[in-house]
Amino acid sequence: MATYQTVVSSKGQVVIPAELRERLKLKKGARATWAEDNGRLVLTPIEQLLDEIQGFLKPRPGEPSMFEEHLRERKRERERERKQR
Repeated sequence: MATYQTVVSSKGQVVIPAELRERLKLKKGARATWAEDNGRLVLTPIEQLLDEIQGFLKPRPGEPSMFEEHLRERKRERERERKQR
C-alpha cells in the first residue's frame, strides 16, 4: 500500500494525488464518500459503492430481482384496492 501526504486547505479541501486519481479512475466532478474508521479517513468513490450495492442486490439465478418483486407486490396491492371499491 502506497502512502501519500497532502495538505488540508483553510477551506477544508484536499488534493487527491494524480497517481491515485488515475488508478481509481476519478475524473473531474467524480463523487465520493468519506468515512471515519478508528481515526482514519476512508474515501470511497460513489461508483464503487454502487457496484458493491448492485452485487449485493443481484438476485440468485432463477429468482426475481428485488425490483421485479416490488413491482409484483404493488400490482397485488392495486388489485386488492380495486376489489375493495
